[in-house]
Amino acid sequence: MLNKLFEYSKIITQKSFTRNDKAEQIDGAFKFDGWYYIVECKWREKPADMSQLDVLLAKVNRSGKQTMGLFLSISGWTEKVPETLQKNRDKPIFLMNGNELEEVLKGQIDLRDLLKRKIKVLNLEAKPFLDICNE
Repeated sequence: MLNKLFEYSKIITQKSFTRNDKAEQIDGAFKFDGWYYIVECKWREKPADMSQLDVLLAKVNRSGKQTMGLFLSISGWTEKVPETLQKNRDKPIFLMNGNELEEVLKGQIDLRDLLKRKIKVLNLEAKPFLDICNE
């Protein structure tokens, strides 16, 4: 479903794949405005914690210099996750939650616009999460 959403928005995607002799599973990836993004998706009831984001960070770090990460967690994340990411600027990861995905699916928010705004805030303000739904 997520790949179809990105394709509908004319964003080049890569479906899930393995790399490093199948030692590493990548949920998906996309290319946007000249950068590559590795996507980690969590479809669980429980909010994600930093240990799950560290897995994505390791995948991003093993990629080329022009790679960042998108962490999509339907149930969001624990309270300390954005704060911890913001303190460590070596974590080129931004966050998206289920509410935002729902707004995109309903057509209330354009996916391309959402990504541009989140990436801008990450790069200029060092904030890994911009709550588009409550702006």
